[in-house]
This record gives sequence, structure tokens and C-alpha cells, in this order.
Amino acid sequence: MKSSTLLAILVLQALLVSAAVAKGPAGPTTKKQCWCGECTSWSGVWTCDDLLTKCAATCKNCVPVSTDKGTTKYRCRDFLPENCGCKIH
Repeated sequence: MKSSTLLAILVLQALLVSAAVAKGPAGPTTKKQCWCGECTSWSGVWTCDDLLTKCAATCKNCVPVSTDKGTTKYRCRDFLPENCGCKIH
């Protein structure tokens, strides 16, 4: 009798864990938000033209850009989601 109770508890626990994994992470979604002010589209692929003092930690493709004043700024060249809504260059 004890083994059948233990087996039932283990099955219920496995179901709860699989349901939690299927639901995904709690909190903010992992979908990338459109955070860009000025964009460029090339063949339907959108990239951001904003010059930043540093790229966000989530940026995978950060490119240094020299400015007219001799300083270095950065531009995140990750692809943006469709219908970004930012100002087009």
C-alpha cells in the first residue's frame, strides 16, 4: 500500500512539473520589444539606427560607431520585430 501511495505522489508531482514547464517562465515575456527610435529596413529586415552610450545587455550584435566629435557611440544591430513603429530613416 505504501508503494502505491508513493507512486501516486510521484506521478502527480511529475504532472505538476511538466505543466509548469509547458506554461513557460513567469513574469515578462521573452519576446523582444521594439525599443528603437529610428529604424532602417533592408529587404524587410529592420535594424535600429539609434546611437547609444552603451548597448543593452540583451544586444547580441553591438557595433562601435565614431561620431563627428571624435567620441565613440554604439549601435545595436540586432534584428527588430516586424511593425516596429519607430521612425524610418
